[in-house]
Amino acid sequence: MIRLFFRTPGQSGTGGVRSRASKLVASRWLAFGFLFAPAAFLSAQPVRQHQVPTIEAEFTRVFAAQAPTQLRFPSLSPDGRWILFSTSGTYLTDTADRLASGLWLLPASGGDPVPLLTQGGWDDGPVWFPSGDRIAFRSDRPARGGEGGSYIMSLAIDPETGRPTGPPRQVSAERCFAWLDVAPDGQSIVFTASQGTNRVVLTVPSVGGRSQMVADATPARPVWSPDGKAIYYDEAMSPGDGREALVRVSADGSSVDTVFIWPGGIDLFGYPQSRYVLRAISTSRDHPSVWEVATLGGQALGRLELPPETTPSSFTPSGDLLAVRFDAEAPLEVLPVEGGPPTRLNETGANDRVLGWSPDSHRVLFKTALDGSDRLFFAATDGGPMREVRLPEEPLETFQPVLSRDGRLLMYAVSGPESGRVTLKTFNLEQGDVRVVTEDFLLPDPMSFELSGRGGVHWRDGDQFLFIQRKGTQFELRALSPSGLSRSLRTFDDALPYTVAVNGDRIAFSEVDGRGTSEETKSLMLSTAGDENAHPVLTVRGVLESITWSPDGRRLSVDAYRIPPGEEDAPAGLELLLLEIDSSGGAMGEPTVLDAPDGFWWWSPRWLPDGRALLVQGEDGNVWRISSRPGIRPVEITEALPPNNEVWDFQISPDGRFMAYGRSIFRGSSIWRIGMGDALRGHKP
Repeated sequence: MIRLFFRTPGQSGTGGVRSRASKLVASRWLAFGFLFAPAAFLSAQPVRQHQVPTIEAEFTRVFAAQAPTQLRFPSLSPDGRWILFSTSGTYLTDTADRLASGLWLLPASGGDPVPLLTQGGWDDGPVWFPSGDRIAFRSDRPARGGEGGSYIMSLAIDPETGRPTGPPRQVSAERCFAWLDVAPDGQSIVFTASQGTNRVVLTVPSVGGRSQMVADATPARPVWSPDGKAIYYDEAMSPGDGREALVRVSADGSSVDTVFIWPGGIDLFGYPQSRYVLRAISTSRDHPSVWEVATLGGQALGRLELPPETTPSSFTPSGDLLAVRFDAEAPLEVLPVEGGPPTRLNETGANDRVLGWSPDSHRVLFKTALDGSDRLFFAATDGGPMREVRLPEEPLETFQPVLSRDGRLLMYAVSGPESGRVTLKTFNLEQGDVRVVTEDFLLPDPMSFELSGRGGVHWRDGDQFLFIQRKGTQFELRALSPSGLSRSLRTFDDALPYTVAVNGDRIAFSEVDGRGTSEETKSLMLSTAGDENAHPVLTVRGVLESITWSPDGRRLSVDAYRIPPGEEDAPAGLELLLLEIDSSGGAMGEPTVLDAPDGFWWWSPRWLPDGRALLVQGEDGNVWRISSRPGIRPVEITEALPPNNEVWDFQISPDGRFMAYGRSIFRGSSIWRIGMGDALRGHKP
């Protein structure tokens, strides 16, 4: 008897708690350069806002699984008989000692799931062929010699019994970057492929063969048009911009245009229900999210409210929506960095988010959901009474408030006086007064832009807040003093780098040279405030990710994927490099390679205040301490947490003794069918 248990590290779509797989995809995707809208898209027009009817949805739970199994990507077969889905973190037997992924079929009328593939590889992202007797998916089964990566495979299925009628077969020779879609005639598959450090959209015959490039782009999921003549995908306008465009490219790649531009995220779904898209209005971890259902042409059909922690996955032929809902919470805790048990500080059942520490390291500022709204509190680390912080207005959830080093000011963002603009403000916690910093704040996408000061503290360098201000087509990096005066540090033309680090008047950032060519390189650049010139201190073939200054400002750490010459198709190993910077801004010798965790991905290093070590977030939901001296093995400081308890964001106390975080606790997941009445019937793309 196969038992399904739930183990969800969360998904990017669950509103803030990211899974290992999804974060791995996101970090790889965003690491390989910036996302641009090509010049050919200039004819696109922003979507006009108008009155859109509200959809009165009906929710039916179809299937549920307990921890540690995570249900993923449900979709209904073309004949309506089966629901196809994948799992991660599944114990295959009562005595299994390892977690696996799997592909399953669930009778749509009810019953037990039928296993398709549950052993021999990591299988995910399944989609149906229009014939209903075959599926395509991505898998690491074809990976050879430990090279890693996932490829497209297919599996024949008996539509009557739901059982495989043969072994899985490899379809693509190229590694599949994210998800895929099968053409309406079943003859081709479109996917985003990994080619060295670049991403391209390819089509490949569904029986295997030579692939064809149709677009130089980096979408997570390209989909076919219902007539099979075009391919659609969503594309970020630029890092930190927040807007996305729905792009249409002909099936042979000969023409491309943008259908519409949306101020938030766009979700696409594969054929045969690629007629609709979901456009994000508001998303939240603790509150209902609002989506606008639209046709591929951009016609709004209705607005749909989904419960918290609900991820839409696919449409059915009748116009219903299949989604996965996660049962999870993240209570506030503090944990000694040098080892010891955690201390629980809050028990509201919400997803608590740490915003900062008091300067004496005795209190943690955090956000929680209480009585149906977001509230800010200072929690005493000794378990004493909490003190609420009341802002004069509701801040935007897409930008978490930032606490000043002295604990007196809070920087936050609100909607601006004009549509599409964002105002940045500071609130004095002692005096209660508010100051406007700028009405042209660039609302960042935290998955595609990282700004930090000394120590890796986000949005703050010592006593100064850091922010990005729009300036026409330029992006201006500015620092805000406690007195309220701001100054320009550097201006970036056209697009922001993926990562920027500030140390007083010194600015470190990443830069790409030879983009899209075989000679493409990434450089770590240094400049001085007021001087638009910059010089490289490190250049690699591969990728540079998070850049952070040490607390004393004498060293730079950087995540790097260095690809040796002639090995472009080999997966790059993740390294944490350390560079000594002299008083003139030059690198002192070659970078030092620190001992980092092996076998999985990690990101966003943050320094301990004494500079002896850095903490990194691992894709396994744990936090590791890496010594700033080479030759010392990293230590997993969250090792004692239970298996279904994970950490996905943290902040280090000013004295360096503790880290505060919301501990993600996962209890189960379920597949839901969401009926939307007649809202989608009768509409064409």
